[in-house]
Amino acid sequence: MSEGDRPAEAAGRAVSSSRDGPPAGQEVSLRGAPVEAGVRDASFRALYRELRIADQQAFYHARADEYAAAHRQALMARNLLLFLSALAGVVGQFAAGIGRAACGVAAAVLAALAGAVTGFEALIGFAQLEKLYGDAALNLDAAAIDWDAAGPDADVTAEVDRIELIFRTENGQWGQLLVQREESAAVAEEPAATSQLPEPEK
Repeated sequence: MSEGDRPAEAAGRAVSSSRDGPPAGQEVSLRGAPVEAGVRDASFRALYRELRIADQQAFYHARADEYAAAHRQALMARNLLLFLSALAGVVGQFAAGIGRAACGVAAAVLAALAGAVTGFEALIGFAQLEKLYGDAALNLDAAAIDWDAAGPDADVTAEVDRIELIFRTENGQWGQLLVQREESAAVAEEPAATSQLPEPEK
């Protein structure tokens, strides 16, 4: 083969290699530069970590802190109302006439308000909601640590399934809370219905 034929042969090899595609394990970007498959996996892991895990972590922690604060405030308000009710009752013992009657009314009203606060706290279920979001936050924190510690060759599918299971478990517990509230309401209505039954004729 003459030296003049060598450039043509090299050009033919370049064309055939470009038709065969990139080497195994590589992709071609829009600009023609080879992109490793590991880069794509790393980008997915970073996006999933930021947009899915971190976002839900912030949500769970914020909700858990919110309901914990609401639970503490409800307890403080109830205890304060009960204390004021007891104080009004004690003061009424040393008063006479209208003062004693006013203290008695104030004590009854404050006690009723304390009962209303307790009923509202039980209806909303601040403690239960705090536990629900707190457990989800702790489980997600543990999964996030394992996600960050996993190497590039780790099984992404298994890790994603684990994290999504945490979200599904949190959603499923809402149904259990609704069932518990319905059962509690039914139990509370039974004594009231029993007390309204007519007395049997003698």
